[in-house]
Order: sequence, then structure tokens, then C-alpha cells
Amino acid sequence: MKRILISILSDYLQPNFLLIKEFEGKYDELVFVTTEKMENDAKRKSYWLEKALRLPENSVHRIPVVEDNFEDIKKRLSDEHFSLDNEYILNLTGGTKVMPLAVYDFFKTVFNAHFFYVPIGKNVIKGLSADDEQPLNYRMNLDEYFTLYGLKHEPNNELLYPESATNDLFERYRKVKFNRFKVPEIRDSQTLSNAKDKRYFGGEWFEEYCYSRLKREQNLPDDAICKAAKIYRENSKSNDNEIDVMFIKNNQLYVFECKVGMTGFGVGAAKDTIEQYQYKLAAIAKDFGLRVEAYILTLHKVFNNPLKFSEKTLANIVKRQSILGLRGLLDSVVFTRNEPLLESIKHDMPKATMPQRKTKVEKNTSKTHMTTEIPKLQGVKVVGKIDLDKMKI
Repeated sequence: MKRILISILSDYLQPNFLLIKEFEGKYDELVFVTTEKMENDAKRKSYWLEKALRLPENSVHRIPVVEDNFEDIKKRLSDEHFSLDNEYILNLTGGTKVMPLAVYDFFKTVFNAHFFYVPIGKNVIKGLSADDEQPLNYRMNLDEYFTLYGLKHEPNNELLYPESATNDLFERYRKVKFNRFKVPEIRDSQTLSNAKDKRYFGGEWFEEYCYSRLKREQNLPDDAICKAAKIYRENSKSNDNEIDVMFIKNNQLYVFECKVGMTGFGVGAAKDTIEQYQYKLAAIAKDFGLRVEAYILTLHKVFNNPLKFSEKTLANIVKRQSILGLRGLLDSVVFTRNEPLLESIKHDMPKATMPQRKTKVEKNTSKTHMTTEIPKLQGVKVVGKIDLDKMKI
């Protein structure tokens, strides 16, 4: 008797990968139920799943089906002549809506089959009954994650200066309330003759600070976090994007754009720069899966800005963040706290950072509405008031 694990493939391969890794040693053979669209030259989902699993190319048997044809899917499964003597583990998470229904319908009666699915965003494996749930213990690293999306990341985790020196610089900067003019190295960074110092004090120190702090606070292994990562597509010699800091924790990807400040000294310049970073980060994150925790980290005073952004500008920043699917813009207020950085990161933008302004209430001196007692007449309903200004007399 063999144990065969059958996965239904779609654009989002993470649930397939996680269940296969979690059940490693509990199956004898893998099978992929896939479609022509998933296997074309642009997607090659079976290839990338094999590569992430470190399996030889074309080592897993594929069953191509028509994704929206219930009977065709069952016929293709029937043509495989699955043995009734085998035990089947079926992951129903992927595919179109029709595909898992057809696979379930085919295997549910005469086969010795066990059905599972992996809910998105939860590290559990569920069966079909309400109480059938088990923890998903496997944790992905960055290389596995990006391989599933047909990408390669090339990190640069070498620090320009020791972590202790960067922490000291941060503390000096924090004590002067992140005023760049009061820290000579940062203020004069672009005039420094040493190329290394120019890079470091020009902004890379903040990337290194965020990288080291997150790694330390979250106790992340080297293969789960990186900085200055260039992202490449297969066979591409030029990188598509560069990520300041990113890490994966509990199979969830976190991506950060780290900026000491926003270019320019006027309100308009800072506002425009924030908008640019928001669009840039959103464009990067969209290639990295259904759920990416994407943030802008800055020491610029955005929500308690001495230049006083208008409430409309602040509202637009928050609204744009929501539309683009970003989790937050964390400014200098967050970095003055003593709590672990992720404690601020894992929540939506704190309302406490929003400036509190009193709204001026104007008295309404208009007398254009007339309220009168109207006799209660049978069959007549009063539906509103009369606006004399809008009446044409």
C-alpha cells in the first residue's frame, strides 16, 4: 500500500508547500493536479514548487485538467486508474472553486482518502469536520518563500559598522529628537570624503539599525531575515527591485522601506516623498503573495510634524495606505518607545500618533428652514422640512 499526497495547484503555492513539508515522511508519492494556465511558460507552477521542495525537475507526476469543467476533472482523475489499495492525502486548498469540489467528489466514496486544507494566514491544518484541526509546525525561510514565486533574492547582510556603533548613533539621534542638524555625521554625510562613511551616515545606518533590531527582538535565524536584498527573476541579470529589510516569521512575510527622513524641508516636499514611497512599496509587495505585511519606517515626524501637515493630508496618507494594502507608516513617535518594534508594527497605525486638533464649530445662523405644526391628516405622512432657499417663487 502506498500513501499518495495530492495537491491542487494555483497561483498561491504556499499552502501546497507547507502541507507537503509538514507531512514529510508520511507519504510515499506526490501528485500535482494542475492546469494548462498554471504550467505555461510564464507561470510554471509545478516547476517552482518542485524547486522549493528541492526535488528534481519533472519528478512529480502532473494531472492536467480543465479548471472550470467539473466532469472533465473527474474524468482525468478516473483515467489515472488510482488503486483502491492506496491511501490518499488530499490538499483541497488550491485551484479554482470547481477543482477541489471535483477532486473531493471523485475520492470521497470508494477511496481511502483524507481531506485537508490550509487556511490562509493561519498556521493550522484543518480537516473537513469542525473539530479536525492540527498545528502546522513547519516554518519557511526566505529562499523557500521567494522560490515559490519564481524569484531569487540576493541579500547583503554584512554590516558597514558594528551593531553597537549603530545603536549608539541611534541613541544620540533620538536624544536630539531626530534633528539631523544636531548630529554632525548625519548633517554632513554628503560632504564626507570616505565612501563607506558617506553611504553609512547618508542613510544605510538606519537600514542596519532596523535589520539588527528586528533580528534581535524576534530571535530570527540568518535565513529568515535580510537587508539590502536585490530581487531577481529567473535568468535575469538585472534586479527588479531592492528591499531595505525583510523577514519571514511564522510563514508571514514582512517587508520594510527604511528612510531616516523624507527628502526636502517643506511640507509639500515631504508629502510628495511619502506618496512616492507608498506607491513604490505597494508595487514591490504585490509580487510577493496574497498577504504581505508592508511598512514604511522613518524617523521623520509625519504624524506629529512641527510643520503641521493638514488633517486632510494626514487622512490622505492613511487612506492611500489602505487602498494600496500597506500595513502602516511608522514614524519617529514609534521609534521613541521602549517596546519591541514588532509590537508597534503588528498593529495598524496608532491613533495616538495622530495630532489632536480642536475642530471649530460654526454657529448656524441660517433661518431658511421652517418648522411648523402640521395637522395630522389621515393618509398624509410628513417626510421632511421645507428649504425656502431652494424654492422658486
